[in-house]
Amino acid sequence: MTIAQPHRFDDQANRTLECKDALRAAFEELADDALNAGWDRFEVALALSELAEHLVRTTAESAGSEADIAIAKAIFEIRRAF
Repeated sequence: MTIAQPHRFDDQANRTLECKDALRAAFEELADDALNAGWDRFEVALALSELAEHLVRTTAESAGSEADIAIAKAIFEIRRAF
């Protein structure tokens, strides 16, 4: 599946939304493939959530500064609360 390239370059909030929209079909296809393979919806949801959390953490840890790490973790925790 092809994922669309970003069109917005100036507003990070809009880029994040655009990225989410671009990934949605591939994400849903991945979840459907796992369900069709025999995993139940809760297992799939939990696994995908944990994989996403791992990606955020490793991205934050490879960031250029402590401030970048703190910001990435704060954004992740804020989004997780909603």
